[in-house]
Amino acid sequence: MNSIGKILVVFVTACSMGFLAFVVALRNGGPDWQGEMRSPELQKEFVFATEPGEKVMYSAKHRRTETEVSPKTPILAEVILKSRKRLEDDANKKMQELSPQVQPLTERLAVIKKLIPEDDAGVQLRVKKYEEQIEKLVGQLKQVSDEFSAKTLETQDVMRLAQDRREEGYRLANQLELLRNDKFAALQQQKVLEFELIRLEENRQRLERRQKQLKQQLGDKYE
Repeated sequence: MNSIGKILVVFVTACSMGFLAFVVALRNGGPDWQGEMRSPELQKEFVFATEPGEKVMYSAKHRRTETEVSPKTPILAEVILKSRKRLEDDANKKMQELSPQVQPLTERLAVIKKLIPEDDAGVQLRVKKYEEQIEKLVGQLKQVSDEFSAKTLETQDVMRLAQDRREEGYRLANQLELLRNDKFAALQQQKVLEFELIRLEENRQRLERRQKQLKQQLGDKYE
């Protein structure tokens, strides 16, 4: 009896360990639903909500229309699968809407492709004309640049000549001021000399009068 009990204990323990290993392997090797919920394509289109509690509840709604994609449920995989299904349905619906436009666009594209060689020839012709115009403008620009350089040199020469003329004008103005000072001094000297001449003339006249008086007083004795 004891042997049978020990065998059962060992068997139950082995089964428990095996089940635990199976659960761990299933949890670690199964789909990563949390990672799926955070994937960029789902986050771009849906808003996921998580409500903690005794049982964590998950839900999702469409980001643009705010319509419910999945009601609250404790199974995250269900929310993810419904979101993926909604994403696929929206893509199919969009494809159905765009499918009628494919044929007209294809026909229009074929017509445009036929016109490409003619347009390309026209574009090449216009490019050639533009290149000729640009070359002509470059030549005109070079000519204007040369003329501007020549005018600049002439302007510099004129400015130097004007500077020389200004300096010559300053020098002549200075000389004129000196001549005016000399003229003023000469006039002053002339006045002094005139006064001196007048004084000498008066002295001469006074001496002549004195001489005349002496002649009258002395008579023949004066000679």
